[in-house]
Amino acid sequence: MQLKFEDIKKRFGSLEVIQDFSTEVADGELVALVGPSGCGKSTLLHLAAGLEKPSEGRVLADGKMITAPNPQRTLVFQEHALYPWLTLKANVAMALELQNVSKKQAFAEAEGWLERVSLKGFEHYYPHQVSGGMRQRTALARAFMVKPQILLLDEPFGALDALTRMALQDVLQELIAEHKPSVMLVTHDVDEALYLADRILVFSQRPARVLKEFRFEHCERSHDQSGVAQQRKEILSLLGIKTEVHA
Repeated sequence: MQLKFEDIKKRFGSLEVIQDFSTEVADGELVALVGPSGCGKSTLLHLAAGLEKPSEGRVLADGKMITAPNPQRTLVFQEHALYPWLTLKANVAMALELQNVSKKQAFAEAEGWLERVSLKGFEHYYPHQVSGGMRQRTALARAFMVKPQILLLDEPFGALDALTRMALQDVLQELIAEHKPSVMLVTHDVDEALYLADRILVFSQRPARVLKEFRFEHCERSHDQSGVAQQRKEILSLLGIKTEVHA
């Protein structure tokens, strides 16, 4: 499902957050948004999810204007947002139960999805009994189980340690390759964007505008960033981060 932003402006009162933003996210494409904190990246996800409305312009999914949330568009936050009183399996199953799927079927599918994200044996644990990485795996299973056509990711691994983050990036990449949703990812981790994205949009300070777009078509994915070293250097430079030390 194509996601399209047309001439978007967004204001909160007198505060202008987004300025003249336009882009398209094609079927199966992952577009990463990187930029300073508070520049409006997450607001773009909220517009795509139907949680906010633009002050000017339009956001469309397959040519239809987005005006409200829809199960075809799933938003995953940095905080896993699991229900603490439900087991991991019940948390995942809830996504289907809310779509009027029978409890028996929802629980059966949830069990299969937990196995796919390497949580077999933890179905009956509660969120407080497992690690942050396991909670985020549960959140990914819940997101993908409803087979969203548009997946919106707001710093989904930002609170995790480096090794867990890389492992979950691999899980996410496998799920995207199989199900091919259109994906928009907000991240402050440039290496994460370089590893996962087909395109990277680098944003300015608020109000957000695109400083430069980077494309990575048909490139081999690797946690070793040597193949994209020049792009990494340029992105960091655009963000005001020095990459060279002078004697």
